[in-house]
Amino acid sequence: MKLIAHRGYVTKYIKENTMEAFQNAFNDGFLGIEFDVRKTKDNNFVICHDAFIDRVSNGAGLLSNYTYNELLKFNFGSKEVPSKIPLLSDVLKKFNGIKLVELKTRIDLEPILDLIDDNTYFMSFDTTFMFELKKKYPNLKFGVLNYVLNSKKDYNLDMICLLNDVVTDRLVNHFLGKKIRVFIYGITGNAKYISDKVYYITDKKNIKKETSI
Repeated sequence: MKLIAHRGYVTKYIKENTMEAFQNAFNDGFLGIEFDVRKTKDNNFVICHDAFIDRVSNGAGLLSNYTYNELLKFNFGSKEVPSKIPLLSDVLKKFNGIKLVELKTRIDLEPILDLIDDNTYFMSFDTTFMFELKKKYPNLKFGVLNYVLNSKKDYNLDMICLLNDVVTDRLVNHFLGKKIRVFIYGITGNAKYISDKVYYITDKKNIKKETSI
């Protein structure tokens, strides 16, 4: 199966969205990593899922209220494997595999254009923003995530994230037929749909097909 590590490959001591989690994913055979990007008070792009840093660090408060240097004071890892909050630029420089970059806020890609390779995909729930970016940067790769799929005929982005609960063979073939790469996400247990034609964004390495009761 084609596996993408959801926020990196996390262990008891290696925490989500850290450089250690990303390296661990590639070391363990994942084809790529998925991670989240937010903007700091001083307009740096950092990797963090939550708007507030309380759950993911030993700090507290709204991430966007901190400058990047202020965030560096906090531990975003564990006591055993401490880690500083990563910059998007550092992740793009270090890893060559597939990188799924979920934009949690609107950002300007101009400062990082030279770091974006052919394995980098930008995605968001903000469909309008993704189409705006695709128009501005036609040579870069973009896509959207949907809870309930909207299979519009004019969807012409480069990838699509389909929720595990709604994916079907018809939907997958619809997008693959348009040469759009398909990723399955939202896998909390087993996968509803198993195929070597798609990629799976997952927290674990061993995924089995969901069985009907």
